Amino acid sequence: MVGAVAVVTVEGEVDAESAGRMAASVREGLDRTRAGFCVVDLTGVEHFGAAGLQALAATSREAENRREPLRVVVDANRPVIRPLELSGLEEVLALYHSVEQALAA
Repeated sequence: MVGAVAVVTVEGEVDAESAGRMAASVREGLDRTRAGFCVVDLTGVEHFGAAGLQALAATSREAENRREPLRVVVDANRPVIRPLELSGLEEVLALYHSVEQALAA
């Protein structure tokens, strides 16, 4: 938590084995946040597979339904941005380059 905002930090590989844990962490963050949004920091992710994309899309829809949108932090040089671009998710997610930027938006 940063103030009233839940910040969920995801690191390592997000694949079929770990995507469910990522989604559960994001849902927990949505339950904890008191700011009307939740920050998901993906800058520490080394691999972001199809299961990760599906989990992020699903939790983003859940967040929108709750009126607590996700603010997703990605580093353009990290292996997360390319899968987001290829899937088209970068067009529907609110993407930021730092946690500070996501918090201030």
